[in-house]
Amino acid sequence: MELGTVYIHDSVFETLLAISAEEQAKGLMKRDWPPPVMSFIYSKPSINKFWMKNTPSPLDILFCHNGEINQICKGESFSTKMIGDDMLSDLIIELPYGTVKSSGIKLKHKVGLVKPTTEELKRIIAEKYSGIIKN
Repeated sequence: MELGTVYIHDSVFETLLAISAEEQAKGLMKRDWPPPVMSFIYSKPSINKFWMKNTPSPLDILFCHNGEINQICKGESFSTKMIGDDMLSDLIIELPYGTVKSSGIKLKHKVGLVKPTTEELKRIIAEKYSGIIKN
């Protein structure tokens, strides 16, 4: 899994990048406290919903679209409840629970990747998907 850096309002976080379908399906399952920050990157906006069935750590989950937070949800440990409204998102960021409050993160705050750049991200995606096709 690739590493990157994401900004949320005036905070910057190191993040794991979940780009492939396999990485996104695994997410932060079976990661003990404190979990790393993970960013789920989608090539086009869609309605995304999460659950926490195999995730022991509670999470703050930010659903983002067009560089802005449009939902802030709590992910409860081991829950099968679906998380997320029927809103478009193209970036979802999972943070250890309590980070939203301690960092003053709010709806409509600006978000985005600092690293990788857009060009680097295109290369990473192409490499990941070309590897899937070859095998």
